[in-house]
Amino acid sequence: MSETVATTIITALVAFVASGLAALFALRGVREQLITQRALTAEDRAERREAERRTARRDAYAQFIAAAIRCAELIQQIRLVSPTEEGYADLISAIRGAVSDLVQAQAFVSVEGPAEVAAAATQARWALAQEFSAARAERAGTGSADQAARERRKAVGSMAEAARRAFGDGVGPPAAAPCISG
Repeated sequence: MSETVATTIITALVAFVASGLAALFALRGVREQLITQRALTAEDRAERREAERRTARRDAYAQFIAAAIRCAELIQQIRLVSPTEEGYADLISAIRGAVSDLVQAQAFVSVEGPAEVAAAATQARWALAQEFSAARAERAGTGSADQAARERRKAVGSMAEAARRAFGDGVGPPAAAPCISG
């Protein structure tokens, strides 16, 4: 009988050790899976944040360029409005609203960066302000807005190029808008 008891105890101990080892290996495998899953999740989260940041930048840049184009179109209308038209005051008001939108868009570009794009946006806004002043002077008969329009086209084009460089997509320039080309 003592042999049977000893065999039973040894068998029980071997089964207990085997189940302990199996549990240990299972725990180790689960731990490795968790570590791998954590790394994949962190990588996915980082990629998603980068994609969101790129989207926010792209949106800020596009909003700025659209506001610049809108300002340029309105400024060009000053040159086309005859001195006696009553719509001149409304046009000036619309330009001031468009400039306000441009300043807001420039703030977003400044926040999103990088510094090169923010500086180009500042230059483009300044060039639009100069063209606005020159167009009003031209309308009053005291100057010409031609040079200011060229400077504006150059500055807005430079802003668009800086934005493309910031993305580093290697994408060539798109078909230029009227306020950028020329």
